[in-house]
Amino acid sequence: MRKFFFIAFLCALVSVSFVSCTEDESSLGLDLQDPSTLFDGKADTAYGVAYTVFDDSLLTSGLSSCLVGCYSDNLFGHSEAIIYTQVSSSNGEGVEFDEYCFIDSVVLSLSVTALYGQSESKGYRDLHFEVYQLAEGLMKDSAYYADDELTINGICLFNDVVRLVEADTMVANIKLNSNILSLLSNRTYATVDDFEEAMKGIRIRLVNDGSPLMATVNMAASSTKLTAFYTYNNGNDSIYRSYDFSVGSNVAHFNRYINNYNNELSVFNTNRNDSIDGVRYLYLCPMGGTNIKVNFDTYVKQFKQLHPYAVIHYAELLMPVADIASEKKPDMIAALKYYNDGTTVSIPDLYDAFTYHGYDGAYDETSGCFRIRITQHFQKIMNSGFDLGTLLVINGRRSSAAHTVINGYSNAATGDNPLRVVLVYSE
Repeated sequence: MRKFFFIAFLCALVSVSFVSCTEDESSLGLDLQDPSTLFDGKADTAYGVAYTVFDDSLLTSGLSSCLVGCYSDNLFGHSEAIIYTQVSSSNGEGVEFDEYCFIDSVVLSLSVTALYGQSESKGYRDLHFEVYQLAEGLMKDSAYYADDELTINGICLFNDVVRLVEADTMVANIKLNSNILSLLSNRTYATVDDFEEAMKGIRIRLVNDGSPLMATVNMAASSTKLTAFYTYNNGNDSIYRSYDFSVGSNVAHFNRYINNYNNELSVFNTNRNDSIDGVRYLYLCPMGGTNIKVNFDTYVKQFKQLHPYAVIHYAELLMPVADIASEKKPDMIAALKYYNDGTTVSIPDLYDAFTYHGYDGAYDETSGCFRIRITQHFQKIMNSGFDLGTLLVINGRRSSAAHTVINGYSNAATGDNPLRVVLVYSE
């Protein structure tokens, strides 16, 4: 049986090498497929049309990671991320700092897992944080989106620079000013609801001091918290203590994104329902930015007419990175399929990711492409005889500022290296 599989695999490679459009494409993805399924296979390349579309209605509440900061890019423009979060009792009970409690300091700590920016690293970064108290509270059971915004009450709790030493584990410790003491000193809150009603929450920003920078904050980390350091002195004992408040973890929080685009993308500053024809370039931008919609409807109908009984053994979406893209690329691009009502869901190949290691969406240095295995997805499209479209998004677009540009769908405009699907089929 093993010998048969080996012979079948050699036959398939010979077949693919003769009918594929380029030598390089013929081998892409074959190492991810069971060789026995490629016996008597034929290769083809599918070309379609693609557009850059706005990433509308992006849910950002309750995420384990949030972005804070801003960055500027000559191609994409200026983007900013702001964190809104509740501050709550860590034990789910009331809060009390009576007359025996003397608060020394209150520190907001943020666990930073990544930094994204153009400024040169010196082993540390000086981050200008701005923290304000909210005038309205967050609702625990409410969904918040990238466009949502809450008002502040004008009480500034911090507006200064914090030095963050770069390491695998980074914590920004922000010592709040005395304005926070009015909410804590000689205060008793019988229930957690009473405290949350008084505190409302906080807004956290990074101010652009000339070196735009974006930070990823782990909101679920135990080191992300608000801590009150105080001395308990009742006349007999003097004990130094601390009390942790929950910030991010187990409380309502969300990200607000503000984007002001340049160049072609500036159309989305005024009309988010518009789209940009991707003949030459296609743009993937995180933080409620832009996605790519791909459609192979014309190819599918023609292929279905010529090969009505074809079985797709392997299909891979190739997304060549354009020469104008920045060096820092997203970790992964994900694919979603469209339903008739316009909603999207992950393609079925996603569930084979850990079985075949095919649906990775990662950048392949050798081919200069992001690659996604879409065999099941493309077979379903072929079975239906028409294509409603595939949506390409940056995986982790709520927790990373990395963006990229993909070659468009036109051979003429991309130097014969467009976005395309390579497939192997039999009939």
